[in-house]
Amino acid sequence: MQKIRASLSRLFLNKPSNGEMVRLKQLELLQKKHQGKPFVFDEGNLRFMYFDGKSVQSAMKLTAPDELICGYTSAMMAFLLANPAPRHILMIGLGGGSLVKFCYRYLPACQITVLEIDADVIALREQFMLPADDARLQIIHCNGVDYLARNKLQADVVLLDGFDGEGLVSELNTAAFYAHCKTALTPEGILVTNIWGKRKVLVPLLSELRTQFQQNVWWCRSLDSYNLIVFSFKNSAAAFRSPMSVSLPDMEADLVRQLEELSSQMHTLRLSHTGVSTMATANTTDNDLANYEAIEVVRLTQDLTSLMVTDASLPRSEVEWSARHQ
Repeated sequence: MQKIRASLSRLFLNKPSNGEMVRLKQLELLQKKHQGKPFVFDEGNLRFMYFDGKSVQSAMKLTAPDELICGYTSAMMAFLLANPAPRHILMIGLGGGSLVKFCYRYLPACQITVLEIDADVIALREQFMLPADDARLQIIHCNGVDYLARNKLQADVVLLDGFDGEGLVSELNTAAFYAHCKTALTPEGILVTNIWGKRKVLVPLLSELRTQFQQNVWWCRSLDSYNLIVFSFKNSAAAFRSPMSVSLPDMEADLVRQLEELSSQMHTLRLSHTGVSTMATANTTDNDLANYEAIEVVRLTQDLTSLMVTDASLPRSEVEWSARHQ
């Protein structure tokens, strides 16, 4: 039986090598120089964004800036298996703009709106080779929570990737915000959420998304990290297609292979009950609801236990990850 990770808050838990110690010292010096602001770190053919010296926020190949090299970004694009031709994508969280650049290049008929709260992140867009705003692309400096509460949007896909130096942004992972995201979707829309953490963090988030989206939720783990990517469908009739959609955009063969692998690893949970939303009738007792919720928590915990295990195939340090992608 595989050993469960004691903590998922960090990917790289091994004792640093000499090379890693040198890298950590470089990052520490850069962090002091930039006085707490996001900064860029170049290593060979790779450019990284850091909020501090602890963890990578984004990565880009200098010779292929539109390529998705972080596994979680490739996994988020698995929404193409359900909708290969979205007309409007709303992104919450800019980072280094990997998803922006990819969608801008491979989905030329799609409008892209990005909400980013940190002006210092937006200020790095040229260093990460993002296209300028135009009729198709708009990057808005705003608080995403306030923006969605005050503006009426209709997006085919919402990509929620909200992290700061401490990890998941709690304000972007609440019942109220998930509800705003659902409202911002078209009737056939999909909310794609990137989450990371221990099971005690992931289970309540998955459970809340299932409640908001009437249990029509799928999830998978990134192919090269412990990020969990969650796909919530507004329309109960929508789902992932198998086999792969023949209408997928023309993309790199490696990404197509990754999407094929991800499509075979999607998890969902079908309980015998019809769901909390339909159970809440005059004949439903508090015990009925509590029983349903308890069963869901147990099943979700079991499922995540099977997913979030120590995986020897994953890179054990940022230095190892970087070497694989040069």
